[in-house]
Amino acid sequence: MKIAILHTRLSGYMVASWRALKRRTGAEFLIYAWPNQPDAPFDVSQFSDLGTIHNRNDFSTSEIEVSVRDFRPNAILTSGWADRGYMKVCRKMRKTGVPVIAGSDNQWIASPRQIAAILTSRFHIRRWIDALWVAGERQATFARALGYSGVRLWDGVYACDWASFASADIEQAVAAARGSAHSFLFVGRYVDVKGIDTLAEAYRRYRATVPDPWPLVCAGAGPLGQVLRDAGADDRGFVQPQGLPALMQGASALVLPSRFEPWGVVVQEAAAGGVPLILSERVGAGVHLLRPGFNGYTFPAGSVEHLLQRLLDMHALSDEARAEMMRNSYMLSRQYSPERWADVFCSGLRALETTRN
Repeated sequence: MKIAILHTRLSGYMVASWRALKRRTGAEFLIYAWPNQPDAPFDVSQFSDLGTIHNRNDFSTSEIEVSVRDFRPNAILTSGWADRGYMKVCRKMRKTGVPVIAGSDNQWIASPRQIAAILTSRFHIRRWIDALWVAGERQATFARALGYSGVRLWDGVYACDWASFASADIEQAVAAARGSAHSFLFVGRYVDVKGIDTLAEAYRRYRATVPDPWPLVCAGAGPLGQVLRDAGADDRGFVQPQGLPALMQGASALVLPSRFEPWGVVVQEAAAGGVPLILSERVGAGVHLLRPGFNGYTFPAGSVEHLLQRLLDMHALSDEARAEMMRNSYMLSRQYSPERWADVFCSGLRALETTRN
């Protein structure tokens, strides 16, 4: 099997799913990807086992088209439709019979841009893309409005590297947590959309409220790092994917106060390690991975007062209640894995081919 991958920016979790597909099918990849952002500087050398990662910016659309055509792929996997050059390649290859699958983490928010996309989808998106592979239900709502359903609508495009983050024995992890120091954890870019100001102010008030405040450990990079440090956070800087599991294992709760988060794979990474969750209502993954009071809490995005209360609620939990939340997070995290991702890809591609025939 040959798969041409036309991607935006690479991440450890996406590559873990590609590796699962390679293990299952022996797939050969042709990969083009955008360069990573300064506030998410993933080390792409760790992905070298998948083959050469071509920098999208070093190639014209016509050069990519020739490369893909010469590769003779069984399918094209692209991350959405934001890159017009990628879409031009997809449109031309689809005319030759190559199925095109596009990932989508676009939550349905009824924006003017989404409504325009729905009204014009039969002239554009549906001519370029055979199947939309969505992250979850909020994304599926938008995909259905675009005209995708049945074998053309796939679920679960994002999965963390579950084996790396999951506790080998959740009960052992629960026991270890009882004797460990507590801490809150934030992982993400230090930018406004992540709700950094909300987190900093809520944590500042939390520290002033309780006599024995938990540390707030932050892993990321970006222009608002000083805001977190001024609030008393322990800023660890950007942590490469291989260093995240150990960081998660020491956390008592993940806090993600995003103003808007299409999905948030970090949520599943934390849950797999048995970490309870505190998420804003705008975090897409929360629909599937958080049950309020079961494995954590939710709060309105941008509300310092509500986030402060959730930090206090987590702080006040008994060891028994916290242990139950750990077990529940672990259980919910099992919905997604690189192996399931590979299963969905293979079964979905077969279904598309059957429909075409």
